[in-house]
Amino acid sequence: MGFPEVGPKVPVGWPEVAIAPPVLRRDTRPMTATTPADAPFTTPAPTAEVEAPPLRAYVLEDDQDIASLEADILRDLGFTVVTCARIVDLGDLMAVALPHLLVVDVMLPDGDGGDIAELLREAWQGIPAIFVSAASRGRLAELESYGPVVAKPFDVEELRSAVLAAVDGPTDRWRQE
Repeated sequence: MGFPEVGPKVPVGWPEVAIAPPVLRRDTRPMTATTPADAPFTTPAPTAEVEAPPLRAYVLEDDQDIASLEADILRDLGFTVVTCARIVDLGDLMAVALPHLLVVDVMLPDGDGGDIAELLREAWQGIPAIFVSAASRGRLAELESYGPVVAKPFDVEELRSAVLAAVDGPTDRWRQE
């Protein structure tokens, strides 16, 4: 059993593209010598729609084939995706920019991906997560309070539904009462 290449797979132009600040447009009154000072100000019609930056998703999965499948599903749903195979790589990504969604494998070469649930509760509140794993039913049941849990092997529609449920779900589910 070989391990995948080290380090996250980062899209071209990332993080500049992923965390670029929104472009602010400023409506200003044209200044000409022929405009009288008491002329009414009219705002010109916008020439281009400002697009919101794409949603970011991080996939923490040590199996490259599964990571690719998960990334394809997320891209189809409009996410920009970065994949990584180790928990330490995910930590590096989180230090650069927080995602809008995490997809986490539970059984990883450098630890238990389910332990990320504690970070979601303490440090990364409000980030939806999906846990995907072939771990025992008991372990998966422990993670259900943190977000959708998808058992491997999974159906593409099952993962797609879990993504939509996680993004539409309450963002404060990790906060301790």
